[in-house]
Amino acid sequence: MRKNAAEAGFDCTFVPLCLDGRNLHLSLEQARGTRSDGRYLTQMDSAAVILPTDGRPPIVINDRGEGNAWTEARPAMQGQRGSWAPAMAEALLELGFEGARIGVSGLRRGRVTHTRAIEGVINHSSYVEVVRRLPNATFEDATDVVGFVRYIKSDEEIAALRRGAAIAAAGIEAMVAGARPGVPLPELYAQVMERMLELGSEYYPLALYAGPMGGVRPRFEDPPIDRVLGPDYLITNETDAVWGQLIAQELQPILLGPIPDTWKPVIELQRDMFYAGMEFMKPGVTFGELIDFTNDMGRQRGMLSLILIHGRGHGNDGPLLTPQHRREEHIRSVVVQKGNVWVWKPIAYSADESIEFSWGGCVLVTDRGGEQLVDRRPGLVSIQ
Repeated sequence: MRKNAAEAGFDCTFVPLCLDGRNLHLSLEQARGTRSDGRYLTQMDSAAVILPTDGRPPIVINDRGEGNAWTEARPAMQGQRGSWAPAMAEALLELGFEGARIGVSGLRRGRVTHTRAIEGVINHSSYVEVVRRLPNATFEDATDVVGFVRYIKSDEEIAALRRGAAIAAAGIEAMVAGARPGVPLPELYAQVMERMLELGSEYYPLALYAGPMGGVRPRFEDPPIDRVLGPDYLITNETDAVWGQLIAQELQPILLGPIPDTWKPVIELQRDMFYAGMEFMKPGVTFGELIDFTNDMGRQRGMLSLILIHGRGHGNDGPLLTPQHRREEHIRSVVVQKGNVWVWKPIAYSADESIEFSWGGCVLVTDRGGEQLVDRRPGLVSIQ
């Protein structure tokens, strides 16, 4: 971080108080993602951090000033209960940054972190007060200063994500074992969550939807209420587990019936996309090249293929590419690097786009390309 900040010309990197997602209508990943920089740096659930570029120790601020084995902290609430702004402003002044160039992480969406937060994640009122208290300082976006440190995972992070992916895969096994026509969807949801929690995952809700195959695609429900599985229901899920504070995800569609012949070419295309993409994503490849490679595969078979990928870590990691963000220009120049971990789940469509299929899970970038963190085989599970 110090190196990135120095190259950007910042005197310090400032991770301010971020939005408290527990009080907002956000998905849990979005809520976790707003505070992810502070958690990444301190191992605390909610913390502000000021890291001088010149090598001096950081100042960490949290609710009560309680430190941990990772770092010490000072309280935000001292003097003015409920107000973080004075504590953050005074820390910046104490470090001599009254006229400094200050890089602020989370001020805007980054290329590889806070990817869903176009307008940033910081708490506006407290940030404005800090800026008011330092009228001679310059505050500029530094989301990528922190983001590109988080972008490459350490051996410890990879081990945590591998454990989380294994727990998520165990949750999927519980889902396959319990999914039958007549089973209430809330009961299936509870069985999967129980399995992952007993294996040590932090609580992270299962994203789950189910409905008749070929019908109107239902929305994810968290948790699903008043729904019962029926014959030929397609169950789609994003199964997340958290180990060592890092979020892993595995995806496995399940069909309560035989696979129709019309689906088989689409499933085969998606499988080939998954493996070809893993082979292609070697260090040095740009995301622009990966986007074009993936999106072009379907044309060779008269079908449609689209990239779907997002980073794994503390939350809202990127780069984020979905069918809605299929050619994001601001990340086309980002380079794939050894140690990246993301959820790789490209989407295949039939020629008329009436059939859509996606499967995937956590993939680690090595010198040879992508490597699954947990060994699973692409496809649609058929329960008859």
